Amino acid sequence: MKKKVILIALAAAMIAFLAFNMKIIDKGTEGQYTGIVAFDAGSSSSGDWDIVVQEITGKAVEISSLESVTKEVLGTGMAVRLRGTVSEYVTKANGKKNSIIIVPEGYTGSAAFTVELGSIYGATNTAIRDTQTVRTLTKDFTNQTEWSQYAKALNDQSFANVVTSLAINESIQGKTVTIIGAATATGNTVTITPVSMNIE
Repeated sequence: MKKKVILIALAAAMIAFLAFNMKIIDKGTEGQYTGIVAFDAGSSSSGDWDIVVQEITGKAVEISSLESVTKEVLGTGMAVRLRGTVSEYVTKANGKKNSIIIVPEGYTGSAAFTVELGSIYGATNTAIRDTQTVRTLTKDFTNQTEWSQYAKALNDQSFANVVTSLAINESIQGKTVTIIGAATATGNTVTITPVSMNIE
């Protein structure tokens, strides 16, 4: 009986010690203690946006100078520049998947050029991410999910920093625009996600 009382007393003392010395960790600060920081795609893309724009602008190729704008040429993302006339304003998904169709100056091929305006982008549109070299999958991300989240976050930056400020609507039809962005091709359609846009 005496031994049991001693064990109970020791257990109570241990619980009291642990309770007194336990540190309550605020939510969101776990990484300070574990060394594991949750990936924040929005924060990463926001911090990278200016340098991504600078890089894509610096290496952008004039569409009219390309002999071909096929998937083989553009790959998963190529920095391009074009000036042209807006032939159509397209809105889908209750106005959340908007785009414009451009007729580029100096281009003599048969491809159609679509510029995505968001806020919803094509499910496979990773062009900005795949065009930039600020971050890479193997160097900066722990898995494919984070890499995919980063692609979406860069598209969100395009919407927030390029499209939203221009308040684009159907009145853009017939106007001349200059666009720099990341391009991909599917069949005979070239899709561009803009990093900068000027409407004349």
